[in-house]
Amino acid sequence: MKLYPFAIASAAVLGTAAVLVASGTAATENANTTGQQLLINQRISQAAVRRSNSALNYLAPVRTTQSDAANTGANGVTPLSKVTGSGQGWTTAQIANGAITPAKMAGYIKPTRMTAGQTATLLTSGNWTLTAQCAINTGGKDTVTVQMANAQAGASVQGETYQWTNATTGTEGSTAGVNLGAGAAATVGQFSNNATGESAIHVLDGGGMGPDGTSFTAELSMATNLTSLGANGGAGSCTVSGTVNG
Repeated sequence: MKLYPFAIASAAVLGTAAVLVASGTAATENANTTGQQLLINQRISQAAVRRSNSALNYLAPVRTTQSDAANTGANGVTPLSKVTGSGQGWTTAQIANGAITPAKMAGYIKPTRMTAGQTATLLTSGNWTLTAQCAINTGGKDTVTVQMANAQAGASVQGETYQWTNATTGTEGSTAGVNLGAGAAATVGQFSNNATGESAIHVLDGGGMGPDGTSFTAELSMATNLTSLGANGGAGSCTVSGTVNG
């Protein structure tokens, strides 16, 4: 059979068109796949940004405009060795209203200073109340007294006072189990220095159990005339601090 040049050329053109059509379909499919993947990647990135923003919002208590300006994150992660204050935890100024309170640090009683004749409420927890009194130059001595009270009748308390430092012993007072009336207070620890004006520190281990099943324990330091404590001490004063559970 005789083939004419025109027929050959037509066949060649049709073949090329078929290839072009096939290639065009593959390109469209690839484009669709790439677009879908880009959309997925975009959504993943958006979710990561949202999580990052959420983390920054949770860090608001420790973030400041100065810290944000100093470290924008543009240079990656800063080594902790170069971050001022790293590892020191939350400071007082960064805790809500800028104060350390028994509610924030359950059981901690900061140094509480009293002068002659003063009484201080150290802590109230449920039905329990812990108080301290200071007597200066009474009978030629200075005396610190710690008492426990319970709003319910039938609570029982006890305590023991003992020497903590090399200061002279003075007079220590301990209390065996005492049953309390409703709202009544009983002494759980007391000590007097040897002479008024003398610096001394003693420790109190006290505790109690209430009729409602609650318990209260305290380990306190009781001091007289501690000039080293500055505003929390000084001549003619008593200072009480420590920890409680209740």
